[in-house]
Amino acid sequence: MQTPENNDSQLILVQQNLRTLPQELVKSHADHVEVLDLSHNCLKDLSWLAEFEQLRHLVLDNNRMHEAHLRTLTRPLPQLEILMLNKNEFNDLPTTMRLIRRFFPNLEYLSLHGNPICPDGLELQPFSSYLRYDYAYYSNYIAQSLSKLKFLDHGVVQRTYQYESFPLKNYAGKPLIQTTSF
Repeated sequence: MQTPENNDSQLILVQQNLRTLPQELVKSHADHVEVLDLSHNCLKDLSWLAEFEQLRHLVLDNNRMHEAHLRTLTRPLPQLEILMLNKNEFNDLPTTMRLIRRFFPNLEYLSLHGNPICPDGLELQPFSSYLRYDYAYYSNYIAQSLSKLKFLDHGVVQRTYQYESFPLKNYAGKPLIQTTSF
C-alpha cells in the first residue's frame, strides 16, 4: 500500500485495493481527518468509519458498493455533510435512502451518479427509457428522505412535489407500494 496523501485534515487512499481501512490508519487518523477519499477500492466493511468523529466529507466512488455495505456501519455520523457514492451498485432506492438517513442524518450534499438507482443518463444502455420524469421522481424521493439536503448529484435540490410522484394508494383505496416506518 502506498503512503496516504495527508495534510492532517485529509486522508486520500485512492486505488489501494482496500477491502477495509487498516486499523493502524484508523488509529492514527480518525481523531483529526475531515476529508476522506477512498475512491477506486473494493471496500466491503465500513465498521471502522464510526471512529472518524471529525469527518465532514466522504468519497467512496467506484467501490462496487451496495446497500449491504452501508449496513456494516456501527453508528451514525451526524457530522458528515458531503457523501459521494458515485459509480457503485446501489439498486434499491428506498433501502439506500433509509440507510443513508439513518447513518448520515445531516447530509447537505449527496451524489449517486452512475448507480442503478440514479436515472441520470450517465450509464445509459442502448435504447434506454430514461426520461426527465424518472430523475424528477428520484430527486423528489431523496429530497423527501433527507430534509437537510441542499445539493443532489449535479444540482440544487428542488422540493416541488407538483406531480404524482409518491402514490400511496390507488383509486380503489389499496396500497400501490409497500411503505415501512423508519
